[in-house]
Order: sequence, then structure tokens, then C-alpha cells
Amino acid sequence: MKLTKRAKFAIGFSRINKLGNIGKYIKGYDAHLDEFTAVRGRRTCILVGSATYDNIGDLAISEAELAFLHRYFDGTVIEIPTMAFVEYERLLRKYLRADDILCFQGGGNMGDMYPGFEFERCEALECFPRMKSVIMPQTMHYVDADSPWLRYSQKVYRNCTDLHLFARERTTEGLMKEAYPTADVSLVPDIVLSMDVTPYVPHGLTRNGMALVLRQDAERSLTQDDWEVIRHVADRSGMAVTYMDTMAEEKFIPLERRHDVVAGLLQRFASAQVVVTDRLHGMIFAAITGTPCVALANSNRKVGGVYEWIKDLPYVQYIEDVHELGDALRTVLHADTAYPRDRILEEFQPLIAAVR
Repeated sequence: MKLTKRAKFAIGFSRINKLGNIGKYIKGYDAHLDEFTAVRGRRTCILVGSATYDNIGDLAISEAELAFLHRYFDGTVIEIPTMAFVEYERLLRKYLRADDILCFQGGGNMGDMYPGFEFERCEALECFPRMKSVIMPQTMHYVDADSPWLRYSQKVYRNCTDLHLFARERTTEGLMKEAYPTADVSLVPDIVLSMDVTPYVPHGLTRNGMALVLRQDAERSLTQDDWEVIRHVADRSGMAVTYMDTMAEEKFIPLERRHDVVAGLLQRFASAQVVVTDRLHGMIFAAITGTPCVALANSNRKVGGVYEWIKDLPYVQYIEDVHELGDALRTVLHADTAYPRDRILEEFQPLIAAVR
């Protein structure tokens, strides 16, 4: 472990990050002051870590979280983009009131694969351990059971007096309850399943062909043989095949462009006859756009875990063996494709209660 990381664990992420970003810490007050003076006197929810990077699944999470908070939180919502908390700390210390809430970006970032997200969460919670804090629906996955990131998060979370953690699948729910026994832990769906797609997808798009939305990163579990089976089944389907991904071409997505980037991908899903994917949000995007889909397992169980929320949808099937792909495709292509959003929203009652 590098000395700088050792120092962060020993001294605290908040103090170390301020020293390393002293310019942003000082200048951030004036740069973002208008966001707080404009809502002075109103109850405020701060969404920490909203996505501005190239993972469109995470961009959709931020879009869904903001829509959810605007619907259920009685007050104003201010978002702090990923890795920008240090710019807002002084303002938060001045303007946060006892009945305000801190919310944290959900997704699959509670673990040691993407430690920067845990770094920022711990930084904020160190600063405000007595604020009501809500970690939006997450998958928790530590490759190393003795991860120093896990141990540090346990230390920080233990000092929080009103912390609410939300798991999006049962395995994570169990891990959270074991790792963070002093926090309130609840199980709800992935937040993107709450999305209303009408602001993103025009009505009546023409559907054509099969979209293959398959991972190329560290969470991939498909072997080369698996890929050959998928290609063979796709070729035999007689449909035009398009290769897609849920990653944007640009590395940085400004907040003002996020809606359009998410809309562009959702429209591509809504224009496909069927989707084959091993990406969690590939499956979810298909579900919320009423697109037939066969979902494959990935390396950290989150696809199968979240599938439990929508396993009653006849047009979405989850398989762990690619040799079942042909039969699964025939099933979903002949199924009803109505997405039961109102029923899914009922599953979010614990999260609705937490943000009110």
C-alpha cells in the first residue's frame, strides 16, 4: 500500500483530500454559493456523487435518483458531481440544517473494484456523521474480504448516528447487515427500475434486429467459447445484429448533457426487437422500455440478484448457461412487453420513507 493511502486510512479521507485539493476546497465556496443562497430557508437534500463519467448505466442511476427525490422529497435537491464533494464542504458546513438529508449515488460501487467512490462517501460521512444519510440502492462486492477499504468504511459508518443503507439484491442486503450492524439496512430494487421513460423515448419507435450488449471489462464472465455460442445463435436468428454497449464515447459527460446521453441509449434499446446482454443496466433498460431481453450472468452476481425484482416479466429471461439462449430468445420474442412500473414503485416504500 502506498504511503498516501496509508495516510488516508490513518488520518482520515476528509483531511487528506482537503490538503491535496486545497485550491478546490477554497474556491468551491464562491463557485457554488449561488446554489445554496437560491434555496435558503428550504429543506434540502444533497445528492453526493452523481455521475458525470462514461458509464451510461450510472448516468441513468443519477437521472432516476433525481426524479425519485424530486417526487418524494419535500424540499430542494442539490447534486454534487462525482469527486466534487471537497468543493462543497465549506458550503455544506454553513448551510446544512438538522432536517436536511445527505444522499449518496447508488450502483455497484461499494467495494474495492472502484475504491474512489467509497473514498468520497467516507469523506462526506466523516464530515457529517450526525446528518441523516441515505446510500441509494447498491451492490456491495469486496474481492478481498480483508480489504482496508471495507475496514475503513466500517469505522466511518459506525460513527454515523442516522445512516440508511439500501441494497438492490439479497446477497448485498446480508453483507451490509453483517458489515454495518449499526446502520439501518433495507432491500429495494435498482433505482433505474423506477424510471418513467416517456421523457426519454418517443412513442412508436420502429423495432428492428437483435442488439448484443456484452461486457468487455473486469466484470465480464463470458468465455471465448460463450461468445462463439452467442454469435452462432444470433446468426441463426435471421435478424440483423447490432453490437452495443452501455459506455459513452466521451469520458466526461457534463450534467447538462446527461439526459440526452441516457435518452440516446434508451431509444436504441426501444428500437431493438430483442436484446442479449450481460450488463445489469442492459437488462434494466430493456425492461423499462418494454424490449424483449435475455440476460446473462456476470462476474459479481448483480444481474441475477436484481433480476429477482422483474422475474415475473415474461419478456425478460435470465440464464446462466449460454446454451439456453436459443430457447430463451424464442420465449421472450413471443411474450407480452408491458412494463408494470406502478407495481415496481410499490417495492420502493422503504426508500420513500427514508427520503421524506
